[in-house]
Amino acid sequence: KVALIVNSTLYLWDLEKRKLLYQSTPIANISIFFLRMKTENEVLYCNNVTNVSLELYNFTNNTKSAVFVKQKSEVLPFRSNMYSWQNKILLSYYNNLYETDANFKIKSELVNFQNKPIAGNTSVAHIKEDNFGNLYLVTISDGFRKIIRNNYPIKYYGTEKKEYNYVLSILPDKKNNRILAGTNGSGLLVFDTLQRLVKHIKTLPGKSNSFSANTIIKNNKGDYILFIPGEKSVWKLSNDFSQMSPIEISTSLPAHESGIGYFTNSLYQNEDEAVIQSQGRLYKTNFNGNNVTEYEVTKSYTMSGLRYTNSIITHTADELIFLDAVTFKELNRIPFKNTGGVRCFAKDAANNIYAGSNKGIFKINSAGKVLLHLNKEKGLPDECIYAMVFDKEGYLWCSTNKGVFKVNKDNSILQLTKEDGLQENEFNTNVAAKTDDGEIFFGGVNGISSFFPGDINSAKEKINLLITGIKVNNKEIVSDTAIWDINQISLPYHQNSFAFDFIAMANNNPGQYIYQYRMKGIDEQWIQNDGLQTVRYFLPPGKYVFQVYASRFFNRDAKPMKEISIIIHPPFWKTWWFLTALASLLVASIAYTINQYNRRKYKKKLAELESEHKLKLERERISRDLHDNLGAYASAIANNADKALKDPGDTASLLNLKENASEIMNNLRDTIWALNKNDISITRLSDRIKTYLQKMRDAYPQTKIEMSENIDTEVTLSPEFALNILRIVQEAFHNALRHSNGDTITITLNIGKRLYLCVKDNGTGISDVAKNNQGNGFGNMKARAKENNMKLQITSLEKEGTSIELFSQLQ
Repeated sequence: KVALIVNSTLYLWDLEKRKLLYQSTPIANISIFFLRMKTENEVLYCNNVTNVSLELYNFTNNTKSAVFVKQKSEVLPFRSNMYSWQNKILLSYYNNLYETDANFKIKSELVNFQNKPIAGNTSVAHIKEDNFGNLYLVTISDGFRKIIRNNYPIKYYGTEKKEYNYVLSILPDKKNNRILAGTNGSGLLVFDTLQRLVKHIKTLPGKSNSFSANTIIKNNKGDYILFIPGEKSVWKLSNDFSQMSPIEISTSLPAHESGIGYFTNSLYQNEDEAVIQSQGRLYKTNFNGNNVTEYEVTKSYTMSGLRYTNSIITHTADELIFLDAVTFKELNRIPFKNTGGVRCFAKDAANNIYAGSNKGIFKINSAGKVLLHLNKEKGLPDECIYAMVFDKEGYLWCSTNKGVFKVNKDNSILQLTKEDGLQENEFNTNVAAKTDDGEIFFGGVNGISSFFPGDINSAKEKINLLITGIKVNNKEIVSDTAIWDINQISLPYHQNSFAFDFIAMANNNPGQYIYQYRMKGIDEQWIQNDGLQTVRYFLPPGKYVFQVYASRFFNRDAKPMKEISIIIHPPFWKTWWFLTALASLLVASIAYTINQYNRRKYKKKLAELESEHKLKLERERISRDLHDNLGAYASAIANNADKALKDPGDTASLLNLKENASEIMNNLRDTIWALNKNDISITRLSDRIKTYLQKMRDAYPQTKIEMSENIDTEVTLSPEFALNILRIVQEAFHNALRHSNGDTITITLNIGKRLYLCVKDNGTGISDVAKNNQGNGFGNMKARAKENNMKLQITSLEKEGTSIELFSQLQ
């Protein structure tokens, strides 16, 4: 069966029988935006007259009755819906959403985090549910509203005017069903425990400007004591809010230095008194004497303090100050650096001290030794810690610029944000309180958020983590696979600038999860991603794995939910084969260089050895020459001397003596001439030969001696080479003089690319046997020629003379 509205008339139609079963009489002002079957013969509709009512029409007896009535709105467009959700019947009217029973009696209204109608300033047009059981309200003109199925039970205390809600202090007074909130410039707000504003005190008696209240305490008579920044007195508010009177502050400070500062908090309180800290001063409040005394502790900027056993701990600059809890005299100062400023203190059940700073949480002992430091690297969503409270189970709760978080026993982090129902993500310094029943309150820029810590537990849920965007060099990656299904990326070296976007799909909103990521090969530990920001990397060539994780907790030991393997190939000049080839070439070059060096060193050593060998040979040759030539001449001299001594008139012996002595001198001069020079030019050698021949001409005038030379290239010879040539010339010349029986000796010297030397006579010639006879000096000449790689050729024809030719390659 199906019900219809046609022209203000209700109809009931049977689909199987294809017939009309019932028809109502016309109903004035019936709304066309709502129609629901309750039973097979009853239908719910809305009637819009002076009031909007939900009415029930019974087709069988043609009766109608009002089920629910709400005043008509002339501002909002009317819509109504009905939806079954989690065993509840939900009914929307205008911008309100109600939970009803089976008879549509209102049980409660579902409101937003600020206790306002859930649809804002417009009506709900449709209601839908997702696969996680979350509810979506589709409004007419203001988008979607999402109701999370397992949302945390967080209360909100605030007014409709956000400018009134900047909270500086909280005093929960559940005994009197009150939650007091001191504001910044908007006076005192008083709520009941149902979050309703019941009192707003804006000004002090006799004053017109609104005041601020940064600390509220309750005395032993049930009155409230308000500390107001800039005031020279504190103010007492009676329990029934009927009277407000000042309590003068007793002080020894000059008037311009005295008075309540901005950062103020209660250090401790008992039945008779309380001690309040306000920046660098302490205020002892005596309840019985109704007086307040001011003590200056430090002139430095300080924001908080803590009562610790018999001491008071506060912080200034880079030091912890320990004061006597009774006299407020300074006991000790301990260095406490790198905090960026301490905003709040807390103490656990084991008497460990916790300092909330601008650089995270420091757990210290009474000596100031840091036992633990929690910061962003350890998973904190924010390092600016405004207030800290330990719950009954010993868990630490902290307010920050990015919501509230809980530190578990294993130091894992549970974060709450505005999306979970907090007043805002930004809170205020030292604005926190805990009631006897365990409820925790935090104040911020838009009111107060409170909860019972035991109710803030993350239900186990299956989180589907998706990669929603991958850019390479600021361009979307090209792939034939959906982005969220990409598991591997392989790119050249110049495509190495990456940007990743990802999101978690589960019961809660994506922004309620803590996202962690790391690039294995770059990051050593997980990094927390704030606000679903794009993650960027610039990767050098190598192999990497991009890993992502999402949860309500920050988990340093998380197992990745999504991984993408990335390979950045190096340029060819950085590939293994190129580097191997380059290394091989380098090794070969080094080996070649070393080999060449060793070869040069070897050649040098060989040259030195050869030089030494040549020197040795030269010494041996000189020794041999001296022995053969000078020795013979010396023996002849000795023999001639003996003859001359025996026969002074023997002139022949004296002449031989003179001749042999001259030969000794000539040989010595030639040897010294050669050995005194590092090298000898061919011209100098030629001149030496000419000098020698000139002496021979003088000694043998009967013999015609001629010399011709042709020097095309100046050549430098070693001393031993030049001396050997000279000796060969002398030997050949002497042989020609003594044995050729000729009257002409010709010497030819040609120098070009090779050396050519010829000593020729016109004598009778010599036999082949004589050529090989060492006694004629041919052996010496051959030995000398061989020492310098010269070729010696002896040519002799009978009655035509003998020629001794010497050949040597010079270039």
